[in-house]
Amino acid sequence: MESTVPFLSPVSQSPENHFSFYHNFELFYMENIAQNNSFDQTQTLESAFSGLNVSGYPDLPDSGYQFGGGFARAGQDRNNNVIGEGTKVGPDVESWGAFMYSSYQLGSSRNIEFSILPSSNQTRLLSAAASAAGCTMPFGLNNNINRSSFNTSKLCNNNQTRHHWLHEPLNCLSLGDLRGRLVALAKDQYGCKFLQKSVEKASKEEIDMVFMEVIDHVCELMSNSFANLVVQKVVDVCSEEQKNQILLMVIKNRFRLVEICLNLHGARAVQKLLEKLTTQQQISLFMSALSPGAVALSKDLNGHRVIQYCLKNFSDEDNKYFLNVVANNCYQIALDKCGCCALKHCLDHSNGEARAHLFQEIIANALNLAKDQYGNYVVQHILELKETQTTERLLRQLQGNYASLSCNRYGSNVVERCLLESQEPLTTRIIVELLRSPIVSTLLLDPFGNYVIQSALSVSKALYDSI
Repeated sequence: MESTVPFLSPVSQSPENHFSFYHNFELFYMENIAQNNSFDQTQTLESAFSGLNVSGYPDLPDSGYQFGGGFARAGQDRNNNVIGEGTKVGPDVESWGAFMYSSYQLGSSRNIEFSILPSSNQTRLLSAAASAAGCTMPFGLNNNINRSSFNTSKLCNNNQTRHHWLHEPLNCLSLGDLRGRLVALAKDQYGCKFLQKSVEKASKEEIDMVFMEVIDHVCELMSNSFANLVVQKVVDVCSEEQKNQILLMVIKNRFRLVEICLNLHGARAVQKLLEKLTTQQQISLFMSALSPGAVALSKDLNGHRVIQYCLKNFSDEDNKYFLNVVANNCYQIALDKCGCCALKHCLDHSNGEARAHLFQEIIANALNLAKDQYGNYVVQHILELKETQTTERLLRQLQGNYASLSCNRYGSNVVERCLLESQEPLTTRIIVELLRSPIVSTLLLDPFGNYVIQSALSVSKALYDSI
């Protein structure tokens, strides 16, 4: 039986770029492997690895790189791991995660991945490798690998079984040929690209066929890293009636709608759907379903994007109920890093009763918000809006606490903003309160209060000059 060279782990770059001794090493190593580990190309990868016998080669050139632990070592480790002294060949790790991390570290430092799997761990590591890589590799003298030669059994994404027909080229097939398989195809990295191109130039009958297959799975597909792109393309080309059906399916379960909006891919698909809503009834249905999840959406980056779209593109009447939910929960939203930004956007894009309700609730909690690392930005934002009546109400809420706030890391910023943004006589009231405070001398030495005093002096000088 003809001896062949076993398939080794792929390298990210050619080893010749890194090892001057590579040519001699490769010939010597491959000859010994071929003599001790002969098999034909019909063997499976597992049986090939189980037959490996790399016990020791004392005549290897002294390169400084050895196989102790399966990776090139450095320093003391390199000196302590010498081939021929019973060193285990292969990654000396107990988990696939650690193995991949170590391999990545080697690749990042040397731009190379070079390892041999130990036969003691072959079952566990090979099965993990097949699952992670999505394939089992052929081996032999020719290490050039094409996608068509992959024997794919698992998808890298979503841990989902990849159907055998997905291995075949798709360019020669039509949408009709794939009837009944479109949901699985949409979740495939290459299949979703094929579907997007096909839907763009599809006839009405083909669009109807695609729609009928995906409509019952649309919520699941919207959150999928690949399939969400297919859903967006279907939304672009479907009829008004089909769009209504997609909307009704998405809002059918309000908790599921919020879950989709909190997902990176789902949020993008939802925004695409919102772009295509054309009637008042569609918008009202969506906002009614979205509003109960206002708190969760406000405190999440992906959900925040959905909120922004609604605030910018829908009317005050459409957003009214949503903004009331935000106002009723403004305190816990303002204490969140993402929530404080969402609350500021709500203030910027609200009008009428909804805006007044937001101001009322925020001002009622202003003293506690001013001391918070995120809440203080919301209070400052109200001052920056420079609405006279709102500013007066806020300053009255903080009255009697300016000195104590000045000694607070975050509250001192709010007091400075009050001095800079308010007008006479409100500014004078704040300065007088600071000067009459029993801790005024402490403010001069306080790491935060001294900045407030400096701002008060600047404002006083400006007022004096204007007289």
